[in-house]
Amino acid sequence: MTTQEKNQRIQINLDFSPELYETLNNLAQHINGDNAEVLLKALALMEVAVEAKQKGKHIWLADDNQNLETEIIGI
Repeated sequence: MTTQEKNQRIQINLDFSPELYETLNNLAQHINGDNAEVLLKALALMEVAVEAKQKGKHIWLADDNQNLETEIIGI
């Protein structure tokens, strides 16, 4: 991929329910970012999850002591 291709942007329009839009805005505030940053990070996280699933791996949430608490399923 060339530098020019990396710098290209495509604009899209999304329709959100009021509740989902509020969630998006709340997440943006929590990360001190904007809505675009939330969506970019969400896509990156989803990409990791899908690749892990394709490799037969699982995604878990762990506490500070590395105890597995919750498995993320349905991805």
